[in-house]
Amino acid sequence: MNRILVLCAHPDDETLGLGGTLSLKSKNGNQIFVLFFTDGESSRNKTTKDIILRQKQARNACKILGIKKVKFLNYPDEKLDTFSTLEITKEIENAIKEWKPSEIFTHYWGDLNQDHRKIFEATKIAVRPQPGSLIKKVICYETPSSTDWGRFPESFTPNLFINIDKTIKTKISAFKKYKNEIHRFPHPRSSDSIVIRSKYWGSTIGNMNSEAFILLREIS
Repeated sequence: MNRILVLCAHPDDETLGLGGTLSLKSKNGNQIFVLFFTDGESSRNKTTKDIILRQKQARNACKILGIKKVKFLNYPDEKLDTFSTLEITKEIENAIKEWKPSEIFTHYWGDLNQDHRKIFEATKIAVRPQPGSLIKKVICYETPSSTDWGRFPESFTPNLFINIDKTIKTKISAFKKYKNEIHRFPHPRSSDSIVIRSKYWGSTIGNMNSEAFILLREIS
């Protein structure tokens, strides 16, 4: 059994990026803690009521994925770049100290979204190898419509694939809890596009559905 820490700039990143994998890991007895940094709503001039609703949706989505432990830091949406990297790093270090994870999932460094990039930069510092560290794996996940739109000149080139044949339907069910984030096909954040993406990554390695990742570090 592993203890897994998932770092998310916004509520919905956990489902879009690795919902199938988290469901699978939960079913296999792993303990998962999701840390949400921003409220995901305030940049759209939404109200406190909207932020509370987004949190409720996140809790419901995580429940479907088998995740019991979540925390909301409620930084303002799309404004993480206005906070020091040190402050964000300390938030991650506090979560590591509290949760004692052996695996950490974080955002991809080449994402279009500035909040995602800030989380990645802080993660690099917080997970630097130190004597006695329990962290054995550090993994980057993609986020549809952020990773793909931000690829130039960077390119998301995965080296880790996880078969989610058994959990792709669970991922879609969790995603549907974020009612205001669902778009019509062919938007990357439509249910059809999410399934197509999983089939694309699956086809590159010979199975039906996969989620793709970049393994930054593994210590055995």
